Amino acid sequence: MNEREICERIAEILNLEHDCSKGIDDLLEILEYEINEYRKSLEEQAMFMEAQIEELSRSYEEISTLLEISEIFGTFEFPLNLQNKLEKVIRLLRNVIKFEGYVVHLEGELTAGDLNREEIEAEIGNPEKTVLIEPGKSEKFSNLLFVPIKGNRYYGYMCFTGKEDGGVFTAGDRKIAEMTARYIASALDRLDFLKKEIERERLEEQLNIARQIQTNLLPRKIPEIGFVEADACSQPAVQVGGDYYDFFVSQEKRFLTVVGDVAGKSVPAALLMSAVRSYLKVLVTTCPDLERLVNRLNSILCEDMTNDRFVTMAFIEISPDGTLNLINAGHNPVYFLHKGELVKIEASAIPIGITEWEYRKHTIHLKPDTFVISYSDGLTEARNEAGEEFGYEKLENILREFKGETPAELLEALRKNVKSFMGDAQQHDDMTIVVLKYKGQQEVE
Repeated sequence: MNEREICERIAEILNLEHDCSKGIDDLLEILEYEINEYRKSLEEQAMFMEAQIEELSRSYEEISTLLEISEIFGTFEFPLNLQNKLEKVIRLLRNVIKFEGYVVHLEGELTAGDLNREEIEAEIGNPEKTVLIEPGKSEKFSNLLFVPIKGNRYYGYMCFTGKEDGGVFTAGDRKIAEMTARYIASALDRLDFLKKEIERERLEEQLNIARQIQTNLLPRKIPEIGFVEADACSQPAVQVGGDYYDFFVSQEKRFLTVVGDVAGKSVPAALLMSAVRSYLKVLVTTCPDLERLVNRLNSILCEDMTNDRFVTMAFIEISPDGTLNLINAGHNPVYFLHKGELVKIEASAIPIGITEWEYRKHTIHLKPDTFVISYSDGLTEARNEAGEEFGYEKLENILREFKGETPAELLEALRKNVKSFMGDAQQHDDMTIVVLKYKGQQEVE
């Protein structure tokens, strides 16, 4: 191939019109220029591809690191082994973020790292926000990344300073640190939930035991005595409550019923109720006179109770001949029902345990087949879904309309009506009902 043919071929490749009779030198210069430009373009593309590969490699490393951290804190263990998990996480983060110093502080749990907490916290101010301090922005720290650990509550923080390569913390570093903080917070949230659930179940178990104990403190069996028939029920608003009832038969064959309501609900009321029961059990055997018994009980409780605690109580003592002695110490009215006729006797004294008081009995004479109804305010103050109270009017209507013969029937009528009135509403107070029936004077063994 001669020079002219070579010139024509180069012109064809370059897509140029060239007079090859004038020589090839100009065309070779053009060709050299194009080759150099192409070389530069290839070099730029190679650099771009290298940067892309480096970015992809870093992204892969970051994603891989976050997946490993997710697995570390995503696998739930109890106990959490927090120290061990954090050591693994810090090693992973160091490979990606490439920090020089760090501190991880979890309130009430642990603090790890080589940085001074006091200096960090003084520099940050608000520990519940992410802070990125760039070079020249702080006198103490040339480069700092602070990330709070927050879930359902604030747990603590992670802080990193310095870069091993002399660079600065990037937006990617911040993102990785914030994601890690979320994984830690999520694990601590689950741990918190589990601890609360364990505590709830433990408390539930203890309250169930307390309820069983309290139930056993109430009469398991009603004393059988010819001239009185009785029935009763007690339902606490929560597992345990402050209502109390009991039955006693004296050596003189008098039938004594006691109904009490301790101020408050749940465990404090139940504990006080237990104390009242214990005192009463002793006093019944040593104080045959009703007034003396009640006054002595009040004196004891005044010494033991705080100012915000007291007990309303109704003491009902029935003799074989129908003589009824009543001391109502701040309790609900006691009802007397005889063949549709209803009589209500209100409280005549203050509740037990407030201050010294001279309690006096109120005496009436019962006719045979008279019902005596005593109860706690959980009955009259029972509420329906609209917030309305059951009230005394409904109670009195049920009593007047009662046609049954036994205390058990009357008790069931009261319970059924209250339950129907409440519907799906939650019981908000302890409810106790005691029903007696004086059957008339009979031979008592």
